[in-house]
Amino acid sequence: MRRLVCLLVLVVAGCGSAAEEPIPEARAAEPQTAQLDWREVYPERGRHLTFGVDRLEVTAAGWSAAVSIENGTGIPFALGKEPLQLAFGLMLFENGNLETLDEEARNGRLPPLREAIEIEPPPPAVLAPRQIWRATISAPGSLADDAYVRISFGTLVAEIEPPEGILPSIVWITDEAYRL
Repeated sequence: MRRLVCLLVLVVAGCGSAAEEPIPEARAAEPQTAQLDWREVYPERGRHLTFGVDRLEVTAAGWSAAVSIENGTGIPFALGKEPLQLAFGLMLFENGNLETLDEEARNGRLPPLREAIEIEPPPPAVLAPRQIWRATISAPGSLADDAYVRISFGTLVAEIEPPEGILPSIVWITDEAYRL
């Protein structure tokens, strides 16, 4: 009977182990600085918002990014007013493909936002037409090595009816991605 129990334990222990691969332990990205100079516009034609990411810095203690938003739409956008949810920070993706971002957004499977804890200077209550806001966003915590970083901006809410092609509420996640 004891032999049968041992044999059963060996069989059960072996079940599934061949098909399951151990999940590799995540490593923290090494400290690094990347000069990105990204400029992305929304919408692509006509009057638009320009989202900029100049630099990304990863340290042993956390991360920071130099960002900007230029309002070329001709209408004001509320930015940082209560009770708006600020969505400034970064997201980590498995790859840098824009198709992956689009698919995950459509299916509601975006990775969690690594929210910026500090925003200096803070966003204006309203980003007026032709106004540019530049800031450094940052937070403590390590980032996974080999992950692809995208920067998140928002929430921007149109103060009046937006021009055609612009949504009244915007959270922008960069098309560009940087591999750590």
